[in-house]
Amino acid sequence: MKILISADLEGVSGVVHPDQLQPGSDSYKEAVMRWCQELNAIVAGLREAGATHIVICDAHHHMRNINNALIPNATIVTGWQRQYSMMSQIDQGFDACFLTGYHAMAGSKSTLSHTYRPRVIKQVMLNKIPVGELGLNAALAGFFNVPIAFVSGDEELCIEAQKILGNQIIAVQTKKGLSRYSALSYPFEKTLTNLKEHSKRALKEKEKWQVYKVQSPCTITVTFSEPNHADACELIPEVRRVSDNQVEYTGKLYPIAFRCFLAMGALAVARDEVIT
Repeated sequence: MKILISADLEGVSGVVHPDQLQPGSDSYKEAVMRWCQELNAIVAGLREAGATHIVICDAHHHMRNINNALIPNATIVTGWQRQYSMMSQIDQGFDACFLTGYHAMAGSKSTLSHTYRPRVIKQVMLNKIPVGELGLNAALAGFFNVPIAFVSGDEELCIEAQKILGNQIIAVQTKKGLSRYSALSYPFEKTLTNLKEHSKRALKEKEKWQVYKVQSPCTITVTFSEPNHADACELIPEVRRVSDNQVEYTGKLYPIAFRCFLAMGALAVARDEVIT
């Protein structure tokens, strides 16, 4: 069985502050080690359940955080730029996808909540429904008929997953967000055990898997922090201005809409600097 793991960092146990997310600090190194412990627990559960090919997509920041020395029993996708960003390789015929270490969508009262570009994106809607990285990425998996079998992250993320993927989805809570920069993290050894056992369970209970399909044509609406971010996005053909700081794109194929969204985020960040 072939499994893709899209692995983010903000939803990992004990991770609560931007210092832990940026390379160069001791707190970042510690966060990555905890991240790898969680991923190794998930991989161990998958192997015990019979997974034969496991690919982990490093889905955080510059996407050069983890490697095979840290996670020896999986193939690792590292580096940027990628056509499908956090979901690189999803079009390569996987049986199921795991979304791990995820966080809640932008605007949620939850630890480190955001959607792809925290500096510039305030909200994303998919066919008028607010979504975060989980929803956007699950829809991409669904286009390629890959079900989401397992998610992990903070409490709010797990609630978000149940709303999108159904109450049956196997979701492991690593912590409970108290504010944007604080959380109640559960005993780490217990979290590792839960991740391993529920990963194993997820592979066996296929009736709980969810292929998340979005209606075509699909519309992605992005609300930015400032009007100049929307100004930049109007450079993209077929992107329509909705309001001062909001744009949208409508298309028949979700992967194209998804990539257009990625381009919008990149342009908005590039335009974020004040030109004098």
